[in-house]
Amino acid sequence: MQSLDTTDRHALQRQLETMKQQVLDELRASAPSAQAALAEGDHDVKTHADEAEAERASDVQMAEAEVDRARLDEIEHALARLASGHYGICEDCGGEIPRARLLAQPAAIRCTACQAALEARGGR
Repeated sequence: MQSLDTTDRHALQRQLETMKQQVLDELRASAPSAQAALAEGDHDVKTHADEAEAERASDVQMAEAEVDRARLDEIEHALARLASGHYGICEDCGGEIPRARLLAQPAAIRCTACQAALEARGGR
């Protein structure tokens, strides 16, 4: 298994920072549209179907925002681990997370085996 070198760590940090900015941009973009939908819904809802559609759209936006917040937490956790020197170490077994896995999934906190075991137990 190949370990991360300094070049890899810098590239992964840049990738994580880019991912973080993208998620923040998505959260910022969704906030005004959610507020507009709520304000619009107060004035334009005419039927029960319109009301149900407005509620569904609001629920979808809230779910998307929650997914973005969870992604942001994962990215920030990875950046903190990178800064503290714990990046690339599996949180479950303490083993090294393979370089290929980190390059494919920079916010990974588990090695492939531990992640598979967690998912088999119904975890995330």
